[in-house]
Amino acid sequence: MKTLLPFLSLLTLLAVSGCRSEQTQEIAPIGTVQAPVNPTNPTQTFDASGQTLLAQGPFMSNVHPTSGTVSLYEKAGKRTLVFTNFKTDGGPDLRIYLAETTGVRNFIEVSKLNATGNFFVELPAAADPTRQRFVLIWCKAFSVLFGNAELK
Repeated sequence: MKTLLPFLSLLTLLAVSGCRSEQTQEIAPIGTVQAPVNPTNPTQTFDASGQTLLAQGPFMSNVHPTSGTVSLYEKAGKRTLVFTNFKTDGGPDLRIYLAETTGVRNFIEVSKLNATGNFFVELPAAADPTRQRFVLIWCKAFSVLFGNAELK
């Protein structure tokens, strides 16, 4: 058992730090205020006209520093998550999940995390934000929760 302890410690360290190898794209330069953009098409900005704010919440750090705010908007049955001043460490396989708990219970993958700063992503039709109230930043490759925000 004593010979396994150093190996298990090293394995745990690699799992926790393994998601640091890649950086996400910075959309807005530091110190500037920019309208949220679509990370797959940065020329498309979020149009808040006619949108209803359903919920929002601040990000809290889990294993990696994560900050910013996420807001849930709806217009004509289409729901959108808008990230403002969002920051987190980079990782090789970061995803945005919507889940019932921070324990990744009853979750749906919203998209890959491709940006930091101010951006937006549309929710899949199968998402149920009345039950799945936690937005998670999850490293799929290492099963590590970077940060979370509860939509209230």
